[in-house]
Amino acid sequence: MPAITNKQQLLTASLDRLRKRFPLPAVPADTGRTVLEELIYAACREGTTAADADRAYAALKAAFVDWNEVRVSTVPEVAEVLRPLPHPGGRAKRIIALLQAVFEERYSFDLGDVVKKGLKDTARKLRFYKDGVDDYAVAWVVQRTLHGHAVPLDGPTVRVLRRLGVVEPAVADDPQVPEAVRGSVEHLIPKARDAEFTELFSEHARELCVEGVPHCPLCPLKADCPTGHEVLAKKPADPKPKPKPR
Repeated sequence: MPAITNKQQLLTASLDRLRKRFPLPAVPADTGRTVLEELIYAACREGTTAADADRAYAALKAAFVDWNEVRVSTVPEVAEVLRPLPHPGGRAKRIIALLQAVFEERYSFDLGDVVKKGLKDTARKLRFYKDGVDDYAVAWVVQRTLHGHAVPLDGPTVRVLRRLGVVEPAVADDPQVPEAVRGSVEHLIPKARDAEFTELFSEHARELCVEGVPHCPLCPLKADCPTGHEVLAKKPADPKPKPKPR
């Protein structure tokens, strides 16, 4: 059985071990992106790693003159630029919908004023662009732009949390899970480590805690992971006996 059962201690120990396994660069205090650009970046970042999102976002900015050109482009055109990110069509649709909603409201692409009235009010205003903004994107802006305490949860991150026993399987299968459990997860992670958590768990989900059968023998969290114990306890199937010669 896992040695650590307290969820907060489990996540703290997991972060320490993953930091040794994935020596990532420190998260910059300022990305230099505007609020709108951070929302677009979040659409690239959700469900993947920072390295892949950085490449896709850079390709997006290089392929189009400005955000208005992205807005008036077709979903397939934008999706082609976002490859090889998973589900590029869905990401492209989200980005175009966001740009269209912002343009129709403001006739510009400036969202700078929405961050001037506190975290809760900013989150509420960002949710107004519901076709282009989900809970992950809102939490991303709160964490990276406003430097508030927020933990963006995407599918791969929830998969790791479920396997660790931090999130119940029934909850993890709920399509509303990011919004439903984000608050409880934020209570388990100190603000000073929320960005580190986001990056390390994304890398872990990509490299080891993959969809399907995870690579538990190589996992630094296996000692305290219920799923790791189950996977490693399974004995390989006996090979089929060779037919005896007649």
